Amino acid sequence: MVPEIKKILFSTDLAPSSRHAFHYAAAIAAKHDAGLVILHVREEVSPSTTSHLQGLLGEERWRQLTESQESQAQQILIGKKREGSVIREALGEFCDAAAAELTGCEFTTDEIVVARGNVVDEILATVESRGCDLVVMGHHVRGKLGEAFLGSTSRRVLRHCPVPVMMVRLPDK
Repeated sequence: MVPEIKKILFSTDLAPSSRHAFHYAAAIAAKHDAGLVILHVREEVSPSTTSHLQGLLGEERWRQLTESQESQAQQILIGKKREGSVIREALGEFCDAAAAELTGCEFTTDEIVVARGNVVDEILATVESRGCDLVVMGHHVRGKLGEAFLGSTSRRVLRHCPVPVMMVRLPDK
């Protein structure tokens, strides 16, 4: 029996190289007439880590650092709009650009999801809540030792995901 693939989850960190993995997700979606759910997760720092860093840096310096980081992320992703809508717009443009590059490859983006939390937990929750049949995500190989191992996020998704996961090696640049 050939498995049916009706919905594919593509998880991205918004790195420019992730377009390479997206091409695979779009091609599979087109081949199987499946929809795409695109997910970006902004990982939050755990409360214990936050508390530890606040103790080291001081409350005021920690606040300045977190505000600066969010401001820089917003500037990078297009100015002063709300974070979720900015990322959704960036992902929408990402899809449009990929569609233009993949001539003859028609796919449908069902939904763009921007979540905040633990990346692995959000991927697994999205698979379940959206009824995804396949997860496509990119991974980088870092150094000689890195060739033997996947990153911790990739490894945990592979270990806990109830559906098949396709890992696409991303180009170095």
